[in-house]
Amino acid sequence: MRLKDTLWLGVKGISERKVRTLLTVITVAIGVAAIVALISLVAGSSASITKSLESIGPSSIYMIPSKGHIFTAADVAVLESLPNVSTVIPMVESSATLSLDGQSVTATIIGVNNYSMINAIGSLNMYEGVPFNNSALPQALVGHGIAFPTTTQSTSSVTLGEPIYLTQTGRSGTRTITLLPTGILNSYGSSIYVQPDTSIFLSLPEAESLLDTYSYNIIIVKAKNASDSSSLDSLLTTIYGNSANILSVEAIAATISSVIGSITLLLGSVAGISLVVAGISILSIMMVSVTERTREIGILKALGFKRREVLALFLSEALIIGLIGGIAGVAIGAAGGYALPALLSSHSSTAGSSATSSSLKPERSGFAGRGGGGAGFAAGGPGGAAGGSSGLSITPIVSPALAIEAVVLAIVVAVLSSLYPAWKAAGIDPIKALRSE
Repeated sequence: MRLKDTLWLGVKGISERKVRTLLTVITVAIGVAAIVALISLVAGSSASITKSLESIGPSSIYMIPSKGHIFTAADVAVLESLPNVSTVIPMVESSATLSLDGQSVTATIIGVNNYSMINAIGSLNMYEGVPFNNSALPQALVGHGIAFPTTTQSTSSVTLGEPIYLTQTGRSGTRTITLLPTGILNSYGSSIYVQPDTSIFLSLPEAESLLDTYSYNIIIVKAKNASDSSSLDSLLTTIYGNSANILSVEAIAATISSVIGSITLLLGSVAGISLVVAGISILSIMMVSVTERTREIGILKALGFKRREVLALFLSEALIIGLIGGIAGVAIGAAGGYALPALLSSHSSTAGSSATSSSLKPERSGFAGRGGGGAGFAAGGPGGAAGGSSGLSITPIVSPALAIEAVVLAIVVAVLSSLYPAWKAAGIDPIKALRSE
């Protein structure tokens, strides 16, 4: 019998049992959808993190002093004199509270030279205005999450050229800091260490003056080449020991790659359970179908159908079910992959709107370096996940390869699950089958 005729009979067979076929297709589609949605989200997360790492550069190394230690201009000079060092970026970081549209907002103040901004945050993307001058003037660049505290807000809470007042409480008491915004940054989303959306940037000299400090709590060291990053990382660890926490972007990338690989395997295995359930469902349904169609099988054999042709007939039905379920599952999984981040982002925005009134930035946790003293590295900036408008910035990646593999997997599961029922159907004695009711 020709393949065309076998497939036509397969389509006819499953079309005569529409409800049963539909339920079977749904079980396959659910399994495939789970796999596609989860793997596409993991792939999107990986791509987002990789893009963030690439924007900062694989040659970057972050340093923060351990508790009881500080970085000074002398440390900057030492670092600049080391071999394979291209750039040293000292930064001052603190926090302060400001009032915007009746909301009390906690923001990160970051002092950095304007020519080092690109190296510090990866790129300089302006929403409006211009960067600050690298002088002792109270000019500032405001993060997008501060200017727009909520994702639904269309008008900036910060007006360029009009001063903003920040309140900072320290050991010497409470003081007011006045800054003049010259520009507002575009939304960056989650970043590696510096969190642009919830920060206010000003020149390093002005930050030192306003914050009354002449030490640095962040230093970014850039190697001349990415290949020198590992050796430079080891050298810095040898020099500073337990007095500094040191972590290179290269090390972050390797760790994240390993973690994402494990997560992909875990989620793929969990989602694969759905396909196993679908396979069992196909097996049981096909067994029932063979029992119900015993007389039909006897007639086919009496008409000259060979054992292999009956086997092919039932397997063709399974193949068609797997194909339809696989295609439907890919479509549902892709839609779910895009819908889930939007739902999570919406929920995060709603849940975080009240929290924004007190703080746009989570508590700083730093990162754990080999020198100890850190509380764990957070990929979302100081302290981890971004607040305000930062949120999750994940675009699922449903590649053609993933879609094809998912459909092929659905077909394989369906066909394998139908092998025993099809073999049983092919072995039915036509005489006994014709006598059955």
